Amino acid sequence: MKKIITPIIHVAFLIPLLTIAMGSIELMVRIFGLLPDYIRVFEVPYIFLTSGIIVIAGIPLFWLASRLMQGLEKLQSSTIYDHVRQSIFLYFIIVYSLSTWIFSGFSGSVDDLYFLTLSSFSLIAIVVNFIFLFRKFKKNVV
Repeated sequence: MKKIITPIIHVAFLIPLLTIAMGSIELMVRIFGLLPDYIRVFEVPYIFLTSGIIVIAGIPLFWLASRLMQGLEKLQSSTIYDHVRQSIFLYFIIVYSLSTWIFSGFSGSVDDLYFLTLSSFSLIAIVVNFIFLFRKFKKNVV
């Protein structure tokens, strides 16, 4: 039963990070007047803000999520299947975002900005989970 709950816990840790990201973008808009241009999402303020949020809040938050999942599951050794099972919903988010961009095109709208933010946070969560699971168990990666 605990192995079913851990992917849901992993996705649930996206909610505080997305809240921090949206609040930071809104704060940047209100204080500095730097509204990200949605036609050109890859502007410097948005990139610096997203990178800062990932480093300051995202990595420790997803490390904590991985530690919580390890405590729930009590894994003695990790395999690639444990990583895929814990991160399966995050992989679905990335596939959904990419398929949306492939079939409808990247228009630079607000939805594309949210998909970009959500998929980048999901990718960081996947990488942090992979590093967390295999930092001790290097022989069981494949």
